[in-house]
Amino acid sequence: MMSKTGKMEKKINGFYKMGRLKVTIAKKIGVKSADIYIDASHLHHIATNHAKELKILGIDAESYVRMIVNQYNMILKGTGTSILLVIYTEDLNHVAAIDLNYSIKKNFWEVKTAQPRRNSEIERKEKLWQNCPSSQ
Repeated sequence: MMSKTGKMEKKINGFYKMGRLKVTIAKKIGVKSADIYIDASHLHHIATNHAKELKILGIDAESYVRMIVNQYNMILKGTGTSILLVIYTEDLNHVAAIDLNYSIKKNFWEVKTAQPRRNSEIERKEKLWQNCPSSQ
């Protein structure tokens, strides 16, 4: 959340709140409903390591993460216990995806990375939930 000075407000020991995994969806996929946060180092990672893709999309790292958290239409099984929030569109060559890990100690979902991915990469993952046109 932006402060009056235009800088993101820090919440929970340097983590920025991006949104929330809704109760209804969390129940459907068997995970905990909780707020979604990102720390400054992961936001910096997204901004620097995916700068080219973000520039093409015309969006900054923070806005990109917020967009996915607030507009995802698919959730996939990630690596280990992580989940992927995805904005899937059949018309696009890339989809937006966030890798989330639930932190028991922190009691929230933590964004590890976010980047555009090809539809073919998404289609290989196990779907946990979707509210969009078929990705098959």
